[in-house]
Amino acid sequence: MNKPYVPGAPTLDILIDGVGSVATRGRIYRYIARWSDKETWGNDIPPLEGEAVNIPSGRQLLVDVPSTPLLAFVLVEGALIFESEADVDSLRTFDTNYIMVNGGYLEIGTEDEPYLSKLVITMHGDVKTPYLPVFGNKVLAVRFGELQMHGKPRSHVWTDLKLTADAGATSITLNDVSQTLDWAMGEDIIIATTDYDGHHAE
Repeated sequence: MNKPYVPGAPTLDILIDGVGSVATRGRIYRYIARWSDKETWGNDIPPLEGEAVNIPSGRQLLVDVPSTPLLAFVLVEGALIFESEADVDSLRTFDTNYIMVNGGYLEIGTEDEPYLSKLVITMHGDVKTPYLPVFGNKVLAVRFGELQMHGKPRSHVWTDLKLTADAGATSITLNDVSQTLDWAMGEDIIIATTDYDGHHAE
């Protein structure tokens, strides 16, 4: 499958003696460690609740379990990859207080191969939770890294309100859109604040 380059990823060159490099047709091959594999964790059990996880540079970690315990901290210096399941109704959950992509790579689907099943990443914490300097708390932070997040292609992922939606309103009026919205029953619509006061955002 076509994948973007991952900083610090091990590379593989395949040569045929007297012929030259093998044509890979733009595909990138990775050495992947699976979350569910004991060898990933030094032949020990996977991380337990309250523990921190460090993915060092050069390590590609695939989350292939349906859920994780609530982790204290996830530091991504290599790559953390969530791959879509064949069953689009399959749900995976990932719970942590912080995710810090520090020079690494976090992938939840790519533009060529979007994540089509269900994934819920829950960041835990409150106003009293310790802050990461600059980034804050209860955060997915990216510092000199890359975040790829691509879900099911939609007609619109955002639009504007034509009229103000007052607190408690049961309907909203949108600005004109160029094509029919494909929003479906049961989906959530998030209405963001229009100012820069963090206390006004939900």
